[in-house]
Amino acid sequence: MSISIEQLNPRIAGFNVIDCAIKNRDILYLLAREDYTQHPGWRDGREAPGEGRLAKRLLSLNLKNPDEKKWGIGHLRGLGASVCGVAFAPEEKVVVLDSSSKAWSPTPGSDGFEGPIPSQFEGGVKRGGFSRARSFGGRLFASSTARQLFVRTAPGKWELVGEPMPEPDEYKISFVDFDGFGPENLYAVGDPGDIWHLSGQVWKRMKFPSNWGLSAVCCAEDGNVYVAAGDHVFRGLGDKWEKLKTKAQISLPIKDLVWYDGELWATNDYGVWVLKDEGLVDADVPSGVKVCSGNLATRDGVLLLAGYGGAAYKRDGQWTEIFHDHEVREWFETNRDKVWTPPK
Repeated sequence: MSISIEQLNPRIAGFNVIDCAIKNRDILYLLAREDYTQHPGWRDGREAPGEGRLAKRLLSLNLKNPDEKKWGIGHLRGLGASVCGVAFAPEEKVVVLDSSSKAWSPTPGSDGFEGPIPSQFEGGVKRGGFSRARSFGGRLFASSTARQLFVRTAPGKWELVGEPMPEPDEYKISFVDFDGFGPENLYAVGDPGDIWHLSGQVWKRMKFPSNWGLSAVCCAEDGNVYVAAGDHVFRGLGDKWEKLKTKAQISLPIKDLVWYDGELWATNDYGVWVLKDEGLVDADVPSGVKVCSGNLATRDGVLLLAGYGGAAYKRDGQWTEIFHDHEVREWFETNRDKVWTPPK
């Protein structure tokens, strides 16, 4: 299937993919951030610009569209560290959310920006930085590093999920990820060894056999919860957990865990793995897919893998490589005058 790389190159050149999401089996999203190291004249050792000064781009790939309409783009400025997710209610659209809870979604007749959650000084809550976005029951949820979970009830409107909880200790970050079997049966994790279960509207802290920072969680179709702690994965439910073997070489904490086609998949910026015979092993994927490690998303029979090295997806048992960063960089070096620029 054509990916229309001639359309993609001008739109993604000079940017790195930092998150991904799936609307349905035909519409995929890549969230990218401006790569300041590719600016003309950049030299190592110079001070990096602040996150809020780096532009973000949301690229949409519609596989059913003709080649000339495969790719859509939203160019965003003024956002901090950002993630993306898809809301299906009260309206169906993709949402980009930054660490301060400022949000953006494509809205005809508007710039699409939505105000952040009111702060403690504005009559709201003492909010941490937003870290992850996922949808359950059609609604979009987002976790905060101040041990909070919010649900988007309308554009620019977020409500705290469950009863308020004690903040994590100073210099600790929780929650960094969450997942669930449904909107009232959720698990959320953070640092160190911090795991909580939401049943209805009541949160309860679970006992966990590790003080490592917990970086990812997956509530799988086999009825188990999988939690990443450093380079290891634990499997369990409630207060009962078992440490699974790690048969692969994993040098960084696992960043994403998803359940796809009867298997647990894991990734970080340097690899992608699956759970086989009670242990994590290197995923049997083409080399051109493996370099796309970094972020995982799954929905509607599609597995999307995307990161600094590029992006690829699996559908109907077949991997399709969307792009590779090294090829885009080569194109960029000789085609800077052809790069897409946002309308003024």
